[in-house]
Amino acid sequence: MKEDLIADIWHTVSEHIPDKNKKDVAYEFVNVLLDYGVKETVIEGLMGIDSYLDSAIEYAIDDEVVGGYDDEEDEYDYED
Repeated sequence: MKEDLIADIWHTVSEHIPDKNKKDVAYEFVNVLLDYGVKETVIEGLMGIDSYLDSAIEYAIDDEVVGGYDDEEDEYDYED
C-alpha cells in the first residue's frame, strides 16, 4: 500500500473522530497496518502528519524492536 494512500485514509477518518478518541484510534490504525504487513519504513514515513499518529507510530515501532522476538534472527548453533 502506498504511503500517500495511507496518509489520505488517516486524514479522512481522523476528521470524523473526536479528539478524546484519536489516540486510541491512531494506535489501532498503526497496529492494523503492521498486522497487514505494511513495512515499518512505510509507516515511519507517515511521521509528521498528525501528532496522534506520530505517537502511535513511535510506540509501535519501539515495541517491535524492544518487545518483539523473531526466532529467525536468533541463529545460534546449539550443537557446537
